Amino acid sequence: MYLSKEELRKMEQMDIREANRDALVDISTIEIDMKKPVSTRVDEYVQKVRNPFLVRVGEYVVKIGYSDQACTLNERMKQYTKKVAEIKY
Repeated sequence: MYLSKEELRKMEQMDIREANRDALVDISTIEIDMKKPVSTRVDEYVQKVRNPFLVRVGEYVVKIGYSDQACTLNERMKQYTKKVAEIKY
């Protein structure tokens, strides 16, 4: 699925407060074949969610941001957990 930069920018700028929850795809129901190459998986994900920046997880509307950082989500979650533990204890 090819999306132009303009289409992606419009999707990214959508206001979460104005989102129609029922029109959003629930990503907890999406299955992606992890044996496929990354580029194919990304394309498949975008095709299924229609808007990679604004999705639904159960009853919650979630706005997602992306960055060009080299860290993986797992690495970021470890950093976050460590930071929370330092603050609480």
